[in-house]
Amino acid sequence: MNKLLKLNYSLYIGIICVSILLFLCIFGPMMASHSLTETLETQYTDGKVISPPMEPFETVDYPLGTDKWGYDLLSMILHGIRYTVFIALAITLIKMIVGTVLGLYIGQWKRTPGWMVAFENAWSYVPLFLILYFFMRPINFNSQLETSTLLGYFIVIASIISIPSIVSSVRLKTVELNKSVYIEAAKALGASNNRLIWRHIFPQLKETILVMFILEIVYVITIMGQLALVNIFVGGTLRRFDPLIYLSVTKELSGLVGQARLNIYGNTHILIVPLIVLLFTTISFSLLANGLKNRFQSNYARTPWIRIGQVPRMKPVRKKFGEKRKLWPPRGESIAILALFLVFIGAGTYVYLTKDSDVGVKNYSKAAYDIHLAMDENGLFDTEATIQVKNKSEDDWDELVFYFIPNVFTEGHSFDSVKGNATVKVKEIEVDGEKADYSLKKDTLKISLADNMKGKSKHTVKVAYEFTPPEQGVRFSKEKDNYYLAQWYPMLATYQNGKWNKEDYSDGVETYHVGFSDYKVTYKLPEGYSFISSAEKDPKPEANEGSVKIKKIRDFFIAVTKDMDIHEATANDGVKIRLFTKIDHDKNIDESLKLAKDALSFYQEKIGAYPHKQLDIILDNGLFMEYPGIVTINPYIQDSNFYRLSIVHEIAHQYFYGVVANDQYNEGWVDEGITEFATSLYFYIAENQWEGQAFATPKYRMEWIREAGLGRQYSNVPVHELKDTGYIYGQPAVELLKMMKSKYQLKGDDVKEVSMQFLSDYYHHFMYKEVDTSEFIRFTKDYFLVPSGYFNGWLNK
Repeated sequence: MNKLLKLNYSLYIGIICVSILLFLCIFGPMMASHSLTETLETQYTDGKVISPPMEPFETVDYPLGTDKWGYDLLSMILHGIRYTVFIALAITLIKMIVGTVLGLYIGQWKRTPGWMVAFENAWSYVPLFLILYFFMRPINFNSQLETSTLLGYFIVIASIISIPSIVSSVRLKTVELNKSVYIEAAKALGASNNRLIWRHIFPQLKETILVMFILEIVYVITIMGQLALVNIFVGGTLRRFDPLIYLSVTKELSGLVGQARLNIYGNTHILIVPLIVLLFTTISFSLLANGLKNRFQSNYARTPWIRIGQVPRMKPVRKKFGEKRKLWPPRGESIAILALFLVFIGAGTYVYLTKDSDVGVKNYSKAAYDIHLAMDENGLFDTEATIQVKNKSEDDWDELVFYFIPNVFTEGHSFDSVKGNATVKVKEIEVDGEKADYSLKKDTLKISLADNMKGKSKHTVKVAYEFTPPEQGVRFSKEKDNYYLAQWYPMLATYQNGKWNKEDYSDGVETYHVGFSDYKVTYKLPEGYSFISSAEKDPKPEANEGSVKIKKIRDFFIAVTKDMDIHEATANDGVKIRLFTKIDHDKNIDESLKLAKDALSFYQEKIGAYPHKQLDIILDNGLFMEYPGIVTINPYIQDSNFYRLSIVHEIAHQYFYGVVANDQYNEGWVDEGITEFATSLYFYIAENQWEGQAFATPKYRMEWIREAGLGRQYSNVPVHELKDTGYIYGQPAVELLKMMKSKYQLKGDDVKEVSMQFLSDYYHHFMYKEVDTSEFIRFTKDYFLVPSGYFNGWLNK
């Protein structure tokens, strides 16, 4: 029991609390579940009206509640605490370094000037926050200066006006030490002034200076709190009229308390929550300072066994003369410090790695494919697909659901756009080495799981089958001697909201929805055929067998071609562009290749790095289509403008489809509409076309809809409800342009630059994530500070 009483609780609790504060300062913004501009909007859920201000602990989404405008208090605290702590640290560090150095040297003077002593005495009575108030007031309200500039001014001014008190304290302690015998001895031996200061005086003061440093942090935070009471918030104050309110730009803790102080008589949680965190911050540093002070007093007490009432009853930690300090193995407090450090690093790593876990729509199925493909002289493809399936949900599956699109084109299909028929023969299906029961209807392959497999999270599925593609098909097609294999293998459907998200195939726009997967494809072709695919690096054209790999793509496309010319170019970052074509069309190959290079380079520069090492473009009969790392373009159409537009459009899809995913059946507008917008921006910016010309295609789509009398329809409707593709292509592009033209000044001075920056930020935020309408609205309303109702004209949220 006596040992417990002698523990330095202030020190240990202070270290833990300050560590928590530093952790929140570094990782707090990553932990915030809401952005600083996202608000809780009034909603009716489960028979209850939810509206701001929300009290703490009412919902999981807002654990500490919201203010009266709907902003999440916890998110504001997590974003703002770093300003409070780091600014206090910066000011304290500057004034302690400058003040300590000046105090040490002035303390060595034989006589301190009277005017200096008088100044020190007078300055000690001046409330420093008043000086800061008069300096910051003219520039702090609705300031045109950047937040970083205001922070810099505050740090510099606060540091300068605080230095005299530090100089005075260090000077007085230096004067006292100068009276010591060992200092007199050093002087007698000829020690220089610098040696006296840094070898004799400073080592005696370092513990005192450390305690002073921590206490000064508390003092700076106190000054920030005093300024907040007069609406001077660190980093800037937003003043709003009707009603008159003051808001903190940085959301630092003192500012949150200051802007909420009028809530003391109502909605008190808006004031109490940040106030508690602010008190925790000051108490943490105070405990640390007090604990260090107790430790140093115990260690340096001359007679610790004699109780004199001034030295804490703690066991001193003293070094033995001549003893070498061993860092390993750690003991006692060293183990605790090491454990705290490891917890800090481990928790920080976890937060960093999971910071984007709440971004995008979740898919709880995952697949990895290992496919063997062999083609004979008659165009029959013998295939064996081994698929590693992972259940990432908490549900037990009783079946696995795949898209098997080749089956919809077999004899008797109803698609007028497909002239021939496909053949499909499933030889065998196994799950975890056992023969499995299955059903194949249209493009839906359902594989039943045996009772002993239903609780497993991983399964190995093997599907052996053979097929031939139809003549002049849709994506999955045979065009004379060339074979285009799109969606040619069993593709695992997404598992979302507790069920398999699988809809029936329909002609026209894409209707399949799969997640990102890894692929390994081994192939063997007849002599004379070339293998072109979504892989990062295809073999040489004359190689008719081999193996390719690629990771993290949505689907794997293969083109088996014969007697096609190859043209090459290089875009930014060394990305190789290969164009495959025949010479039986009238399109200029050099111009087509240059357009592809210019478009890809433009998007690389304005949006972000291209996700693959090469881009393949195939000119042949069929649809204009995009696949990861490869696009198909029909050169036989007569409309040259649409031909050029399509090349750019499909390249833009490499970003918005290939990397930013969406449910193409239920949310087709997310990739098609944004790609249409990005395509028009290329011609608007890169080719300097006037707005009407650059956006002619989406505007024409909407004009045709009006002339056809189709009326209004939201863009986010499922394929089977879609009146016209203009609603998912043209309408989003037109509406996005309207939004950019009306809101661009919030982000910059030029609508073109802001538009491309929006696409870039959107792309980087949702890379390798799935986006639906709700996610898009959440991102965009936060980006341009607009309410959800802003999108009601074209999106049904």
